[in-house]
Amino acid sequence: MARATSTSGAVADKPVAVEPLIRVQDLAVSFDNGSGPRIQAVDGVRMSIYPGQTLAVVGESGCGKSVTAMSSLQLVPRPPGRFDRGSVWFRSRLAGELGSSNGEVDLLRLDEPRMRQVRGNEIAMIFQEPMTSLNPVYTVGDQILEAILLHQNVDVDQATEIALKAMRDVGIPEPERRIKQYPHQFSGGMRQRVMIAMALACRPKLLLADEPTTALDVTVQAQILELLRELQVSRGMAMMLITHALGVVAENADVVCVMYAGRVVEYATVLELFDRPLHPYTRGLLASIPKLGERKDRLVTIREVVENPAEFEKLPGAGEGVRPWWPWHQPPKDLAAKDEPAGDYYLQEVSPNHWVGVWRTAAVRDHQSRPPDLAYILPRQATGAA
Repeated sequence: MARATSTSGAVADKPVAVEPLIRVQDLAVSFDNGSGPRIQAVDGVRMSIYPGQTLAVVGESGCGKSVTAMSSLQLVPRPPGRFDRGSVWFRSRLAGELGSSNGEVDLLRLDEPRMRQVRGNEIAMIFQEPMTSLNPVYTVGDQILEAILLHQNVDVDQATEIALKAMRDVGIPEPERRIKQYPHQFSGGMRQRVMIAMALACRPKLLLADEPTTALDVTVQAQILELLRELQVSRGMAMMLITHALGVVAENADVVCVMYAGRVVEYATVLELFDRPLHPYTRGLLASIPKLGERKDRLVTIREVVENPAEFEKLPGAGEGVRPWWPWHQPPKDLAAKDEPAGDYYLQEVSPNHWVGVWRTAAVRDHQSRPPDLAYILPRQATGAA
């Protein structure tokens, strides 16, 4: 097992005996498509996040990243959405009230009143576009106060002090004046800071950050990501970071989950994934990035990698019939997918602490592995270093 850290941030030489804060197990979400077949946005997703850890979820638009995060808070509109199967186990304060013996509750099974106790309180979310997420007819102070008054037993004066502190914590100058202003009076970077202040005002245990730097210039992106790192370290907060940018992943993540077409194609620590990518899609993503000091007439495309048969043989277990799953490949002849909810796909631990989405061949059926579970935090995050 890779080195881990305690939730206090101290680097440990051995894995820390803590339980995951949240576990997503075989999550499948689909959407109504009118008269056509349902669209399977997420199909068999598995992942876990530990206290103080950052899990980066990477993939192109439409791969299911945001649907996975929004499902955890029951924010997927139903209909047209539907939870087909799976569970999202979270270590919640509601566990005792619900009689849970292990401290976990399945977020997908909570009724709306209990879900509101979790949303914005124990789990908060930063959405992609702050201008559409903030209500233009209310001041930013009103919107931050709403969450505080809903979840904390305080009066308006106390809530205002908490809101002002949250704004100071995220670097908004003159919070006493700006708390009375409207979203259109803030720049894009400052609106994103308002969203972060709103999300963190109740000190959640888990932050879902969905493309938190979209539409921001590079300098402001770096400031927002540095701010999130500092707040995470100071509060021992876990984070799911959804992004397209592999540079952001390399700088901020502890564990990486790569998704394509609603499924996880690779799952490993950030160091392992960048050093030894195993799925052809991940290698294609990395190969398509230009590198300083390396001159090329043209960049390698993802398609060139995933359609190269030689890439299949680089996967551990290829000699025994293990093949990387890809929706546009011809399925192997020895599929063993009968009566399986996820059909021909399986997330397999092909080497220690490294999972790859593979075809459910006979070789995989006979050697199925544990779900992805990595209690790993990079020392640089534990020390608060940038």
